[in-house]
Amino acid sequence: MRGILLLNIGTPASTDKHDVKKFIGDMLSDPHLTGYPEWLSVFLAGKIIAPLSASRSAEKYRLIWRREEPKISPLLYHMRRLAEALETKKGIPVEIAMRYGEPGIEHAFRELERRCPLLHEVIIFPMYPHYAQSTTETITEEIGRIFYRHPHSFRLKFVEPYYRHPAFIHALAEQAKPYLEDIDRLVFSYHSLPVKQVETAWKKGKEYDYVYQLKETNHLLCKELHFDLHHTLILYSSQRDNNWLKPFLNTDISDLPKLGWKKVAAIAPGFPVDNMETLYDIDIEARRLFMEAGGEKFTFIPSLNDNEIWVEAIWKIMEKM
Repeated sequence: MRGILLLNIGTPASTDKHDVKKFIGDMLSDPHLTGYPEWLSVFLAGKIIAPLSASRSAEKYRLIWRREEPKISPLLYHMRRLAEALETKKGIPVEIAMRYGEPGIEHAFRELERRCPLLHEVIIFPMYPHYAQSTTETITEEIGRIFYRHPHSFRLKFVEPYYRHPAFIHALAEQAKPYLEDIDRLVFSYHSLPVKQVETAWKKGKEYDYVYQLKETNHLLCKELHFDLHHTLILYSSQRDNNWLKPFLNTDISDLPKLGWKKVAAIAPGFPVDNMETLYDIDIEARRLFMEAGGEKFTFIPSLNDNEIWVEAIWKIMEKM
């Protein structure tokens, strides 16, 4: 029997400063994210970055945290609902796991084995459509480390980056359609990355080229929507210094009204599930900056989350594996 593991980057256990500090520290200790040697990443994350940023980050998480029951992060809430929907619709066991935080990868493997004594294969489906060292590589290595630590009854299959898969593009298009009325520009927001990491990767070919892949997603999405690609622009979020991919969402979004683009919609195709980067960086901060700069209309296009069309898309992306 086959099982599915839906994998995401992670979330703090709560909005408590201690939990947020732990999450940031764990995440930024990973040299795949920082580009620094492991010892330096651990030192900077644990002694400097996490302690200094925990309070402010906790405030941001409080703004996006679910107020309804269950009171958990929106990312964890939608991941659970997505897994339940996929399992119910397709009759195949599905678990979720986070690269940092809980539920962990090892726990998810144990749950699949417990639920399926005849389990022979687990398909790893990352919530990252595009290749990046800070997502694809760190997940692959961590899963390998955990998987080979103990004998398992099943083999693994990884879903490759699906940035141009027709089912993914179709799901994005169906999600975006209701939000595109009466706008001047469609803003594509993607997570920024260190320029050095991006340049090292693109030299290996298109299958590692982050910028090529996200531009291909944009092109195919606009084609399906019959939306003029020239009326779009790319902005990057979550940069940590000036040597990351530009232009930056939290600075350049304020320039758009001055250029006459006073009605915009923003979408984040790199995040199939809503999280801090969509619900805060776009729907709260970018909205505020845009409107304060003279904008008239800011439309946030939610992520795919647990939409039925995304459930079908996931199945189609995996079906030939």
